Amino acid sequence: MPSVLLVGATGLLGPSISRHLKETHPDWPLTVYFRNPEADNYFNTVVKADKIVHGTFEDATKLGDLAAEHEVVINSGSSFDPNVSRAIIDGMKRRKGIEKGTLIHISGGGNFIDGRTDGKFNPTSKVWNDMNEDDIRQINPSMLNGGADRVILDAGNEGSIKTYIVCEALTYGSAPSPFSSLGIGYKLLTGNAISLGYTPYVGDGSAVLSTIHVNDALTFIYKIIDLAVAQKEVTGSAESRWYNIYGERVSWKDLATVLAKTLHSKGVLPDAEPRSVPLEQAGEGEIPKLIAANMLMKGDRAEKLGFKARERSILEHIPEDLASYQF
Repeated sequence: MPSVLLVGATGLLGPSISRHLKETHPDWPLTVYFRNPEADNYFNTVVKADKIVHGTFEDATKLGDLAAEHEVVINSGSSFDPNVSRAIIDGMKRRKGIEKGTLIHISGGGNFIDGRTDGKFNPTSKVWNDMNEDDIRQINPSMLNGGADRVILDAGNEGSIKTYIVCEALTYGSAPSPFSSLGIGYKLLTGNAISLGYTPYVGDGSAVLSTIHVNDALTFIYKIIDLAVAQKEVTGSAESRWYNIYGERVSWKDLATVLAKTLHSKGVLPDAEPRSVPLEQAGEGEIPKLIAANMLMKGDRAEKLGFKARERSILEHIPEDLASYQF
């Protein structure tokens, strides 16, 4: 009967994870951590969480103290920030008890872009396979999610806690939730297009993006939670408990085409057609690096555990997912 702390409870994944945990394991004490008190009613009446704690990802002391009080921590809310990972791990190391604490972290496929800047598909680009531990050992802070991931992998290899990392491709779809959350993937894509006034792709747009529907991701995350709790002791490296999950690869031009039409139909963009641009005109921050590159990941280890993508393509889902969203 492990006590569980869910960090990021109001995000794209959190409401479904919390509800699933209390439905399937009602005897597991569940603490949910999120910022907005307006969400309290949902977690009290629908999820029936045992404890609600309000705070932000920047509240390192509060996060660490909470982590020290729980046997299992699930971080579904912050995949980028190594400071959040450190706060959780530092707290888990202070936990009193015979068994090691267990950290389940949700990362992102942005680690696995090939660095191209011309938007072209490259058939010789590296495909990052979760079954190849040498691939996972190469994860480092220069990667999009690598700083947070590296902290967790190092802690897992040190042996002070048990670690499991599920690395999702760009996640689309809408999970049942009372909160308006598109997920980080859609937020990056739509926010970038709106700020530019057009939907960009780089060069000929043949570079490919790996994607996964939120329902396929959640099904596998549930499996990992049960596996992690059942494994009282772990063997092998932390890299052997890393899982890549994706459903399909789509070209950036195809994605931009559907996104442009959808945002235009909602009156958000003046043009229904995407625009081919050089890297410098594809947006600000990290997103041009994604749009110009190939994200190639492979999940042989996840598939061995039974992962299988079943949902429809992101190209079909974009109009549905954004239909009721207010920009």
